[in-house]
Amino acid sequence: MHVALGYSWFLTAAGYHWERALLERSHRVTFAGLGRAERPGYDGTAPIDRIVERLPDPPDLFLWIDPADRYFPQGIERLPIPTACYLIDVHIGGWRKAAARFFDAVFVAQKDFVEEYAQAVGHRQVYWLPLAAAPDVHKNHQVERIYDVGFVGNLAAAHRKTARARRLGLLAQRYHTNDFYRHYPPAEVGEVYSRSRIVFNTSIAGDVTMRIFEGAAAGALVLTDAVANGLDELFSVGQEIVVFDGDADLLAKVDYHLSHPEEREAIAAAGQRRVLGEHTYAHRVDRLLEIVSASGFQQSAPLRGASEADCRAARRTVYTRLHMLDALLDDARAAGYGPLRRLWSVLPCLARRLLV
Repeated sequence: MHVALGYSWFLTAAGYHWERALLERSHRVTFAGLGRAERPGYDGTAPIDRIVERLPDPPDLFLWIDPADRYFPQGIERLPIPTACYLIDVHIGGWRKAAARFFDAVFVAQKDFVEEYAQAVGHRQVYWLPLAAAPDVHKNHQVERIYDVGFVGNLAAAHRKTARARRLGLLAQRYHTNDFYRHYPPAEVGEVYSRSRIVFNTSIAGDVTMRIFEGAAAGALVLTDAVANGLDELFSVGQEIVVFDGDADLLAKVDYHLSHPEEREAIAAAGQRRVLGEHTYAHRVDRLLEIVSASGFQQSAPLRGASEADCRAARRTVYTRLHMLDALLDDARAAGYGPLRRLWSVLPCLARRLLV
């Protein structure tokens, strides 16, 4: 299949892992997303329907992958080909419901949000597609496991008063850990997890995170908080990963599994087999393309055939949340807004830029 792939390119982006998995599965990929100096692409205001119509070989699918990072193209609703989106942070970003209405198929990373998004978009082509690991990155480097507990993740200002920050502080005081507070380039993430006996995870809002899959793929025992969103369908809890309930239980389970290495290593090995056998990006690619290639699949995006005013209103929600000021201004000019109305239409976006 020929896939036009839209995402904001950087080396840790889920879209980058998806692109490599598509190529691994021998699909053709045309990158139609937001580029960087290291990767040519398009700017955030380039209409995707014009990009696609200029390609010498028309793609079979346009796939947009979250997190967007100031990339959501105009013209999705005008594409003659099937469209799909993969929404990752549905547990924290309600604006994605407006984005989802542009697509024929909607895939969400958190199971508990499937019905909510089906109601928001108004069709049933909404599916659970969990996160995954990239085996060439999140692998066992066969190095000595020198850390009792390992963690790589976001500890920006917004997370400093969360349970994640508190628990990392408790772990750092009590065990030998990697430096939780430094930035690790993509190539080092798998190495950190390979040097860890236990990989710690705690969700921000009850989500099943990438770290669960990545830590297990690297052969560490994953110790995560007990959440819903299909975790017990993805792993056999207690046999492939371990969960904790609260701070005291977290520390007790770290102590237990550090003092029982054979049991810890058996669980870690089982978790690794599960991830490599069922939870890689290549598995997710297979599932998504199976769905959009099925005979009963329909191009049923709610905004196909909608008025330009309705499409513009949905885009405004997305553009404001993504700080896409130039795209907002382009939309306002195309609508014929005068200077004062253009200013009024972009004020929420300007406020977000100043305050967030």
